[in-house]
Amino acid sequence: MRRGSRSSRVAGLLLAVYLGVLLVALLAPESGRQTEAVLRLQELLARIGVDGPRVTYDRLEVVGNALIVVPVALLGCVIRPGWTWRDWTALAFVGALAVETVQGVLLPDRQAAFSDVVANTVGALAGALLFRLVRPMLRAKGSAR
Repeated sequence: MRRGSRSSRVAGLLLAVYLGVLLVALLAPESGRQTEAVLRLQELLARIGVDGPRVTYDRLEVVGNALIVVPVALLGCVIRPGWTWRDWTALAFVGALAVETVQGVLLPDRQAAFSDVVANTVGALAGALLFRLVRPMLRAKGSAR
């Protein structure tokens, strides 16, 4: 996937839309909808038998905070395939720290949490590593045409 290719342009568009939605959620004045989503997930998991003392709200929130950043690094790797997992991890750390700082300083109904910074950083790492795993398959598919 070379830079400027169709897949790179599509990934760029998807990333821009995803980042816009993500920023609206992360910089919203309050986090009621996000809290409600985690509670609904917890209820759904309990209904299908995945519950117990290890499936807590706090743990689901951390996992969710990691998962929401996976697409950012994954799509970003399509756009910038030369960037390493270290680059994406560092960028995610700085970005997450900035978001949490804004939440803690400028949004009185939000609470900044270092655990969110860690989870977002891990999510970006996972997305970059996932790209490295699927990249050979994408190349093979592209050369089979």
